[in-house]
Amino acid sequence: MKSVIVTESEQPEIYATVKRERPAIHRAVSKMGKQMRGLSDVSQKQAIAELTACWILAIYPEDLDLALSLSDAMREQTDIYLRESKKAGVRH
Repeated sequence: MKSVIVTESEQPEIYATVKRERPAIHRAVSKMGKQMRGLSDVSQKQAIAELTACWILAIYPEDLDLALSLSDAMREQTDIYLRESKKAGVRH
């Protein structure tokens, strides 16, 4: 499977982008979360999975290996975010 995980040399630019866009990221997440309030926890998980899959397939519509690699990278990033949030005592 092809990897879409960034290289060490690409990380500073990506971190700078995320840092710059962090307020917009949080606003978007908050809005999406509000849209799912009426759904059960199982349906919320399904909605997030479908949104993620649609977004990934829009990026790599013809390459399943790259799509799956991006999915793996996103799962890894989610794990990192959860660990960092726990260390910092952040509650969502």
